Amino acid sequence: MSAAVDPSTSLWRDRDFNIYWLGQTLSGLGDAFAAIALPLLVLQATGSLHRMGTLTALVGVAHIVAGLGSGALVDRVDRRRLMIACDLGRWIVYSAVPLVWWLHGPSYWFLVFAGSVGALLGNTFQVAAITAVANLVPRARLIDANGRMHGSYALMFFVGPMLAGEVCQRFGPSTAIAIDCGSFLVSAASLTLVRARFAAADAERERVGFVAGFVAGVRFLWSVPTLRAVTVLLGLSSLLMAGRENLLIYYVKRTLHGDDRAVGRVFALAALGSVLGAWATPAMRARWGFGACWLGAGVLMGVGLLCFGAAGSLAVVAGIAMAIAFAETVRGINTMTVRQEITPDRLLGRVTAAFWALLTVPGALGAEVTSRLAERYGVQAVLPSLGGALVALMVVGALTPIRRPVAPMP
Repeated sequence: MSAAVDPSTSLWRDRDFNIYWLGQTLSGLGDAFAAIALPLLVLQATGSLHRMGTLTALVGVAHIVAGLGSGALVDRVDRRRLMIACDLGRWIVYSAVPLVWWLHGPSYWFLVFAGSVGALLGNTFQVAAITAVANLVPRARLIDANGRMHGSYALMFFVGPMLAGEVCQRFGPSTAIAIDCGSFLVSAASLTLVRARFAAADAERERVGFVAGFVAGVRFLWSVPTLRAVTVLLGLSSLLMAGRENLLIYYVKRTLHGDDRAVGRVFALAALGSVLGAWATPAMRARWGFGACWLGAGVLMGVGLLCFGAAGSLAVVAGIAMAIAFAETVRGINTMTVRQEITPDRLLGRVTAAFWALLTVPGALGAEVTSRLAERYGVQAVLPSLGGALVALMVVGALTPIRRPVAPMP
C-alpha cells in the first residue's frame, strides 16, 4: 500500500489513484459496449435464448478455471505488468470477433472461443485490480475509493448502452465490439503511468503453486465467519441472478418488441441506478453498518424481481432494472470493501480469486438453468420466482454473522 498517503487527504489529490481511476473509467465504456453487443451477436448468430445462457455458462467455466490459478499468480508477480499483459491479450482476442464477422459471417462458436479466452484474461485482470485499489489507497479510504470506482464505472454503463444501442442499430453489434477493443489499450496505457507499487513487499510474497494458492484462499474465506457467510449466500444468490440480464434482453427484444436502441436505454437506466448506489454506499455503510446494508440490498433486489411479473412496458422494465442495479451496487461495494479490510495484502489475490471462482460455479449453472426455464415457462413467470427465493435467502442471512459488526485487519 502507498503508506505515504495521509488517510485524511482527499482522493482527488492522489495522483496515482486518479490516473488508475480515469483509465479504468474509460475502459468501462468499452465494457458497456460489450455488455450490449455480445448478447446481440448471439441472437444474430442463433436467435436462441438458450444459446445466450449456454455462452454465459461456458464463460463462467472459464472464470472458474482462471480462479484456480489467478490468485497465486497475482500474489507472486508484479501486478501492474500482469494487468497490462491481460489488457493486451484481450485486445488481440476481441479484435478477432469483428474480423470473423466481416470476413466469414456470424459464428456462435467463435464467440464461445473469444468469450472463454477473454474470461480467462479478464478474471486475472480483475483479481489484480481489486488488490491494486487496496495497494493504492489507505485502508481507511477503501469504501470511498471503491464507491468512486463503482460510481464512475456505472456512469459509463449509463452512457455506454445508449451509444452501444445506437451503434448496434446502425452498424451492427460487431462494430460495437471493435470499439470495445480500444478500451483495453486505454487501460494498458493508464497503468504504465502509475508510479505506486501494485504488489505486496517482496519479503511478503509467497511462491506457492496455483492449486495450493487456491486452497489457501478458500481456507481463509472459511476461517472468517463474516466472509464465510457472505461467500455462501452470494453463491446461492448467483444461482438465482446470473441469467437475469440475458432474460431481460430477450424479454425486451422478443416480448416487448423493442429494438437494439431500446435494449441500450433499459441498460442505461439500470446503470443510473448503479451510479446512485455507488454515491450512496459510503454514507449508508457509515450510518447502518455492513450487515444492514448488505442484507437490505439483497431484499431490494428480490423485491425488484418479484415486481417483474407486472412489467408490461419498457418504462416499468427500466424502473425495475434501475432499482435492482442500485441494490446490487450497494451490496457489491460492501462485499469488496469488507474483503479488502479483513484480508492481509499478501493473501488478497488468492482470497479474491477463490471468492470469485466459488461464486462462478453456481452462476454458470444458474445462467443455463434459468434460460431453459424461461424458454419453457416465460420470463415473466421465472423472474418473480427467483425474486421470492432471493428474499427468503436474505431472511436466512439475517441469522448469520453478516449482521454483526466487522473487525478490519490492523
